[in-house]
Order: sequence, then structure tokens, then C-alpha cells
Amino acid sequence: MAQSQPPTKIAALTALLLLAAACAPAPEGGDGSNSSTVAATTPSRVAVPDGPAGLAVVPQGGADISSVIDGPVSYRSHENLLLPIVSDSGDWLQVVTTCGSEEWVRRSDVEVVARSTAASPGAGFDLSSAVIVVDPGHGGRDKGAKGPSGSNEKDFNLSISILLRNRLAGSQDIDWKTGHVRPGDEYPAVASVWMTRGPEGPDDGDFELGLAYRAEVANGAGADALVAIHNNSSPTATRSTPGSEVFYAVSSPGSDRLASLIHEELIRGLSPFASSWEGEKISGPKARVDPGTGDDFYGLLRRSDSSSVIVEGLYISKAKEERLLGTSLVQMAYADAVYRGLIRYLTSDESGTPVIEPIPFSGTVGSPSTSSCVVPTQP
Repeated sequence: MAQSQPPTKIAALTALLLLAAACAPAPEGGDGSNSSTVAATTPSRVAVPDGPAGLAVVPQGGADISSVIDGPVSYRSHENLLLPIVSDSGDWLQVVTTCGSEEWVRRSDVEVVARSTAASPGAGFDLSSAVIVVDPGHGGRDKGAKGPSGSNEKDFNLSISILLRNRLAGSQDIDWKTGHVRPGDEYPAVASVWMTRGPEGPDDGDFELGLAYRAEVANGAGADALVAIHNNSSPTATRSTPGSEVFYAVSSPGSDRLASLIHEELIRGLSPFASSWEGEKISGPKARVDPGTGDDFYGLLRRSDSSSVIVEGLYISKAKEERLLGTSLVQMAYADAVYRGLIRYLTSDESGTPVIEPIPFSGTVGSPSTSSCVVPTQP
């Protein structure tokens, strides 16, 4: 796939991504491994010509952040962070920080990647033009669910997300009978795959993110799809198949079909690893909505302009599924299932598991308040 040459600072970021891809865990036996992929950083499609929307990439050495234009420096943002752009004024860009606040940075201090033009998924879609955002759930002090042995959901989410990024960033073959994914020429690399937190970032990707920031990364990128990778807790029923859930956005057309395809592939990909599973009585592609407004319950899905889903693969709170999550084979199977679902969504008109109608929900779940969140600063 031909790509335009990135600017110098973007090239440095790409080199870091290459290192991350090369160090990503491979499945036992090498089945489906692809350690030579590089995450693309510059969309190949024509960018939106008007408006400030896009992403600001903080270069090596960091970038000074101010609360007002021409104001004193509040802090120096950590290198390799993505800062979604929401407005501009001359040489200044108003950006969303990782904690969700809106601050200002000089345009000359960052590398700007303009928002891509989203395309319609389906038969005939040019996969090499796709822009995908992968969001590893939780991070930093927000550890997510906890396993019986003390493992944290955030760590599994990040490992699986790296594997998914590597699949998307490389050219693959898929055996649709077996589900095996291997390097090949059938499905080209996407134009750009962004991670909201990745191993090239602060603390090897273990830092806190606000929900608004996660959604704005996808909005700024002009993503064709936003996939948040999670794992679940507190099942209520024993099942004969994996209890995987995929939550779709009622406000974003196509999200339900994306959820149905990813769910179908998850059940196929994870089923061989156990004979009994935990989950809910009814699992599948779901939506939770505010009972009063009918809006999406989950802030990430509510704020995103893209086809967006939250994937809950396994139940980390159950010892058997926690052990499975700790294996490279299951992590690869999880990532490959999401990859196959994305490929089917983007390049076909197929649907997968029947979609469950939106469910009114008024519970309290998800990430903690970002009131104590701290933006990573350059050492």
C-alpha cells in the first residue's frame, strides 16, 4: 500500500510503534503471529479540508501546554500522546487532554494530522483507506475489574489491543472456515490505526484516560470504527458458550452491525478454550440507554461520532477465565476475533449475531471520575 511520507517527528513516532509491534507477545506455536507490522500514523485518504479537527501528536521531548492562548506554560505534555483538536486560533490549537480538559498548544510544537474523511462500510470498501481507533479500557489508577489471583483488567486490555493493532497495521490472510489469521495479501493494512494508550506512551501505556478524551481521539481522527477492548466481571449464569458481550451505540449508525459481527467472531474464536463459561442469561450485541432520554448510557459511545462498540470478552472475575486471559493463545484469539469482525463490517454487508434491542439502564458502572486524573508530563 502506497503511503505519503510522514513528517520527521511523525517518523520518530512510527519508529517507536515499530519497536512496540516487534515486542508484542506472540501466540504459542507462532500460529497467526505477525511481529513485523507497523502501526500507520498518517491517513492516506484525503483529509477534511476545512475546520481545525484532527489530532496533534506530541513529538519527542514533549510540548508545552497552556490554559489560555499566549498564557504561561501549565506543564509540558509527555511525548507520543495524541491530543484531539477541537478548535484553533492562529498558531494555537485547542486540544482535549488525556483527562478530558481543554487546553492550548502551539501548532508549531506538535505534528498535526488532519481528520480523515469517513467512508461507508460494505461491499467494495477500500480497506487500505480505513482509519481505526483501538481503545484499551481503563489504565493508570483506573485498574478495571480484578481477577481472583490479583490480575488487573487494564493489563489484559492493553495486551489484546496491541495484538489487534498489529493485525490491522499489517496485510493478512483469513481462513474463514477455521478463523485462522496469518500474514498474507488478501486483506491489506489499514491506512491508520490509533491507540488511545499504547506502549510507546507514558509508563508503557499504563496511564489514565477520560471518556471524553477516548471519544475525541476517534472524532479527531475521522475514524471508520472505534473499538474499546474490555473484560467483564460478576457473571450471573453458567453458559455453554462464552458470555462475551459487545455494547453498541444507538446514536451511531452501523454500530449495531459492527457489534453483531464482532460478537459472532468472539464466540467462534473463544469457544474451543473451555467447555463451560460464565456470563449473563442473555449475552450478545447489546445497547444500554438512559431510561429517560433514550441516549446511550455509556459516555464513550454517546460522545463518539464513529461506529463504536465496547467489547467485553471474558470474565476476569472467574478464576478459569482469568487464567485463560493470561495465555498468549487466548489473547491472540480475542484479538483475531475482533479483527475478523472489523474486516467483515468494513468490507461486506453481512450481519452476525442477532442484535438485542436497547435496554433501559440506570446503574453505576464504568470508569471512576477523572476529578483526580493527572495528565502525563515529560520527565
